[in-house]
Amino acid sequence: MTETRVRIPLRDQLWLMMDRPDNLMYINSVMWFAEVPDWDAVTEAIASRMVEPHPVFRRVPVRRGRRWYWQDDPDFDISRHLVRRRLPSPGGRAEAEAHVAEQMGLQLPDDRPIWRAEFIEGYHGHGGDREGALLLFRVQHGMVDGIRLTQLVLGLCDRDDDDPLPNVGRELSSSGGGVLGAVGQAGAGLAKDTLGIARGLAGATIRFPVTMARLTRDVVAPGGELSRVPTRVVESLADTIDPTNMTTNTYRSVFRLLFEPRSPELSWSGHAHARKKVSWVTGVDLAAVKRVAAEHDTTVTSVMIAAVSKALTRYLDARGDRRVSDINLMVPVSLTPSTDDLPEELGNHITLILMRLPLGIDDADELIEAITTSMTRVRYSFEPHITFATMLGVAVTPTAVQHAVVDLFANKTVGQLTSVPGPVSEVRLAGTPVEGMLGWVPMSGDQALGICIFSYDGTVSVGIATDAELVPDPGRVAEMIEGQFATFDGWEAPA
Repeated sequence: MTETRVRIPLRDQLWLMMDRPDNLMYINSVMWFAEVPDWDAVTEAIASRMVEPHPVFRRVPVRRGRRWYWQDDPDFDISRHLVRRRLPSPGGRAEAEAHVAEQMGLQLPDDRPIWRAEFIEGYHGHGGDREGALLLFRVQHGMVDGIRLTQLVLGLCDRDDDDPLPNVGRELSSSGGGVLGAVGQAGAGLAKDTLGIARGLAGATIRFPVTMARLTRDVVAPGGELSRVPTRVVESLADTIDPTNMTTNTYRSVFRLLFEPRSPELSWSGHAHARKKVSWVTGVDLAAVKRVAAEHDTTVTSVMIAAVSKALTRYLDARGDRRVSDINLMVPVSLTPSTDDLPEELGNHITLILMRLPLGIDDADELIEAITTSMTRVRYSFEPHITFATMLGVAVTPTAVQHAVVDLFANKTVGQLTSVPGPVSEVRLAGTPVEGMLGWVPMSGDQALGICIFSYDGTVSVGIATDAELVPDPGRVAEMIEGQFATFDGWEAPA
């Protein structure tokens, strides 16, 4: 029988080459149940709905000269990728988190397709005496991006009404034509944008005292030290111009990508370690989040990120370590619309952006407005397309150069943040209701913090993955985020 060999696109090669022992380039997704699904039915669903339709789950990456290929594994046996085990007693949330964290630091065998599904019984983290289960997926990022993996995992499930499952994820970029489409659109609004820039700068000149006060606040850290000059100056000037000005936002983002310094030294700073820790909170009322979003005329995601900002501010304050007014997080962004039918060859269709997360803003209106404006500026810019093109360029360089460039950009941030809207109603796997789900994208460079937010069936779950040496208490971070969600009713704008 002839082996199939398929050229690996550049967009996937880089994720394969980014693998290193201290930060494995694996996506980790966990689903939990209050009852134990039938093992045979689960394995049949994985085989028929995930492995058979998508050949990459039966292939290994091989290198021939300077080129990389997906090649059929002649010894492929799905049983080598499906693991059944039990949590140690008492099988509570702590044991589940410890097991998931331990797996995050373990490299999968490279002599077979780089993925694994663990069916974990003996889980009692849902409360009561009932025994439930966990299903943990680990997939090398070069095979598939996080949004498509979430679609795949949800594709294993069914709904009672047999309606198709909803799309997950969202596009942050306003231009949907890919990189070439973005280049074609780049000059379309240049004259309009230029006029908008002139008006914005003129207005800033007229309001000079206010502008200088804001600039001073932005470039001076809480301790009185200068912070992030000159990128802060450029951002402050950009803030005087309409947030939908595509030209300004693109220049702003390129300047940040090039000149933003390494993330400032805080208690979570240091070189990455292989050992990870994980914690999560569940059952946050999505309706409360939506009420706050409506009151502030923004999105659910903006409100969720605001809760993260408040929690991380409290975390640093508790450690006596808040010497900055903001931090950077890396956020994955989809470059193409998600569809019901995933392509046979999955691959990666995402890029990454730098998101400035303000800290220390107590006023809910001001905090949510700052986050909403920041997200709008990314949406109305070509930053996602520029970073995607940069990633393609880095993929053809030698490995040492790849690692150096990846570290350069990753170390401008403290970690990764994802916020994914999932199904709005209950789904079932092998006839068993899914209670919740989370998925962590991998950290890179010396990043120490991974935050994932996932909404499902009227609730929100928040997961924290950390470098065990740099952030040894992810449960504390998770509790602080949960605490901010619990105070949402107090965030509502006055009548």
